[in-house]
Amino acid sequence: MFEKINYNLFTLFNIGSLPASGTFASLFTVIFYFILTFFFSNFFFYILLFSVLIYSIFFLNKILIKFKNKDPKEIVIDEFIGQLIPLLVCQQNLYLIIASFLSFRFFDITKIFPASYFDQKIKGSIGIIGDDIVAGLYSLAIIIIIKQYL
Repeated sequence: MFEKINYNLFTLFNIGSLPASGTFASLFTVIFYFILTFFFSNFFFYILLFSVLIYSIFFLNKILIKFKNKDPKEIVIDEFIGQLIPLLVCQQNLYLIIASFLSFRFFDITKIFPASYFDQKIKGSIGIIGDDIVAGLYSLAIIIIIKQYL
Protein backbone atom coordinates (compact mmCIF):
# COMPACT_ATOMS: atom_id res chain seq x y z
CA MET A 1 0.00 0.00 0.00
CA PHE A 2 2.82 2.41 0.91
CA GLU A 3 4.40 1.70 -2.47
CA LYS A 4 1.12 2.50 -4.28
CA ILE A 5 0.75 5.79 -2.38
CA ASN A 6 4.33 6.77 -3.28
CA TYR A 7 3.82 5.83 -6.92
CA ASN A 8 0.67 7.99 -7.08
CA LEU A 9 2.41 10.90 -5.35
CA PHE A 10 5.58 10.78 -7.45
CA THR A 11 3.64 10.47 -10.73
CA LEU A 12 1.11 13.09 -9.57
CA PHE A 13 -1.68 10.55 -9.88
CA ASN A 14 -0.49 9.30 -13.28
CA ILE A 15 0.04 12.70 -14.90
CA GLY A 16 3.49 11.27 -15.57
CA SER A 17 1.90 8.82 -18.02
CA LEU A 18 0.78 11.63 -20.34
CA PRO A 19 2.83 12.81 -23.32
CA ALA A 20 4.78 15.95 -22.36
CA SER A 21 4.39 14.82 -18.76
CA GLY A 22 6.67 17.55 -17.38
CA THR A 23 4.59 20.30 -18.96
CA PHE A 24 1.34 18.75 -17.73
CA ALA A 25 2.79 18.35 -14.23
CA SER A 26 3.84 22.01 -14.21
CA LEU A 27 0.39 23.02 -15.45
CA PHE A 28 -1.22 20.90 -12.74
CA THR A 29 0.98 22.65 -10.15
CA VAL A 30 -0.03 26.10 -11.44
CA ILE A 31 -3.75 25.24 -11.32
CA PHE A 32 -3.36 23.59 -7.91
CA TYR A 33 -1.56 26.68 -6.60
CA PHE A 34 -4.00 29.18 -8.14
CA ILE A 35 -7.08 27.46 -6.71
CA LEU A 36 -5.61 26.90 -3.26
CA THR A 37 -4.36 30.49 -2.89
CA PHE A 38 -7.99 31.44 -2.25
CA PHE A 39 -8.13 29.12 0.77
CA PHE A 40 -4.61 29.03 2.23
CA SER A 41 -1.87 31.52 3.07
CA ASN A 42 1.55 31.47 1.45
CA PHE A 43 2.85 29.87 4.63
CA PHE A 44 0.89 26.72 3.68
CA PHE A 45 2.78 26.54 0.36
CA TYR A 46 6.16 26.95 2.07
CA ILE A 47 5.30 24.05 4.38
CA LEU A 48 3.96 22.01 1.45
CA LEU A 49 7.08 22.63 -0.63
CA PHE A 50 9.42 21.76 2.22
CA SER A 51 7.43 18.63 3.16
CA VAL A 52 7.16 17.28 -0.40
CA LEU A 53 10.84 18.02 -1.02
CA ILE A 54 12.07 16.20 2.09
CA TYR A 55 9.67 13.30 1.59
CA SER A 56 10.72 12.94 -2.06
CA ILE A 57 14.43 13.00 -1.29
CA PHE A 58 14.02 10.11 1.15
CA PHE A 59 11.41 7.95 -0.57
CA LEU A 60 11.79 8.55 -4.32
CA ASN A 61 14.76 6.17 -4.55
CA LYS A 62 12.53 3.27 -3.45
CA ILE A 63 10.26 3.82 -6.48
CA LEU A 64 13.12 4.43 -8.92
CA ILE A 65 14.25 0.81 -8.76
CA LYS A 66 11.03 -0.15 -10.58
CA PHE A 67 12.06 1.83 -13.67
CA LYS A 68 14.80 1.14 -16.22
CA ASN A 69 15.59 4.83 -16.82
CA LYS A 70 17.58 6.80 -14.22
CA ASP A 71 15.13 9.74 -14.60
CA PRO A 72 11.84 8.19 -15.72
CA LYS A 73 9.40 10.54 -17.43
CA GLU A 74 6.59 9.10 -15.29
CA ILE A 75 8.13 10.66 -12.17
CA VAL A 76 6.95 14.27 -12.18
CA ILE A 77 7.05 15.23 -8.50
CA ASP A 78 10.26 17.09 -9.38
CA GLU A 79 8.27 19.37 -11.71
CA PHE A 80 5.77 19.99 -8.91
CA ILE A 81 8.60 20.97 -6.54
CA GLY A 82 10.43 23.13 -9.09
CA GLN A 83 7.31 24.89 -10.37
CA LEU A 84 6.11 25.66 -6.86
CA ILE A 85 9.27 27.66 -6.09
CA PRO A 86 8.54 30.69 -8.33
CA LEU A 87 4.82 30.47 -7.59
CA LEU A 88 5.55 31.32 -3.94
CA VAL A 89 6.04 34.98 -4.86
CA CYS A 90 3.26 35.27 -7.46
CA GLN A 91 0.40 35.69 -4.97
CA GLN A 92 -2.77 35.72 -7.09
CA ASN A 93 -1.31 37.70 -9.97
CA LEU A 94 -2.30 35.77 -13.08
CA TYR A 95 0.39 37.42 -15.24
CA LEU A 96 3.11 36.41 -12.81
CA ILE A 97 1.70 32.89 -12.57
CA ILE A 98 1.79 32.53 -16.36
CA ALA A 99 5.30 34.00 -16.46
CA SER A 100 6.42 31.54 -13.78
CA PHE A 101 5.00 28.63 -15.78
CA LEU A 102 6.66 29.71 -19.04
CA SER A 103 10.00 30.58 -17.47
CA PHE A 104 10.10 27.39 -15.39
CA ARG A 105 9.39 25.24 -18.45
CA PHE A 106 12.11 27.10 -20.37
CA PHE A 107 14.71 26.59 -17.66
CA ASP A 108 13.63 23.00 -17.00
CA ILE A 109 13.98 22.08 -20.68
CA THR A 110 17.23 23.96 -21.36
CA LYS A 111 18.92 22.84 -18.11
CA ILE A 112 21.29 25.78 -17.82
CA PHE A 113 24.22 25.08 -15.47
CA PRO A 114 24.12 23.97 -12.66
CA ALA A 115 20.84 22.20 -13.59
CA SER A 116 22.72 20.23 -16.24
CA TYR A 117 25.19 19.07 -13.58
CA PHE A 118 22.39 17.68 -11.41
CA ASP A 119 20.74 16.09 -14.43
CA GLN A 120 23.87 14.41 -15.80
CA LYS A 121 26.18 13.77 -12.86
CA ILE A 122 24.09 13.15 -9.75
CA LYS A 123 22.14 9.92 -9.45
CA GLY A 124 18.96 9.17 -7.57
CA SER A 125 16.44 11.49 -6.03
CA ILE A 126 18.89 14.39 -5.54
CA GLY A 127 19.77 14.41 -9.25
CA ILE A 128 16.16 14.11 -10.38
CA ILE A 129 14.90 16.86 -8.08
CA GLY A 130 18.03 19.04 -8.15
CA ASP A 131 17.78 20.18 -11.77
CA ASP A 132 14.15 21.22 -11.22
CA ILE A 133 15.04 23.15 -8.07
CA VAL A 134 17.66 25.05 -10.08
CA ALA A 135 15.10 25.71 -12.85
CA GLY A 136 12.66 26.88 -10.17
CA LEU A 137 15.25 29.25 -8.68
CA TYR A 138 16.05 30.69 -12.12
CA SER A 139 12.33 31.19 -12.71
CA LEU A 140 11.99 32.77 -9.25
CA ALA A 141 14.69 35.30 -10.19
CA ILE A 142 12.76 36.19 -13.36
CA ILE A 143 9.52 36.65 -11.41
CA ILE A 144 11.23 38.86 -8.83
CA ILE A 145 12.68 41.02 -11.63
CA ILE A 146 9.25 41.29 -13.29
CA LYS A 147 7.66 42.25 -9.95
CA GLN A 148 10.12 45.13 -9.64
CA TYR A 149 8.66 46.67 -12.80
CA LEU A 150 4.94 45.96 -12.25
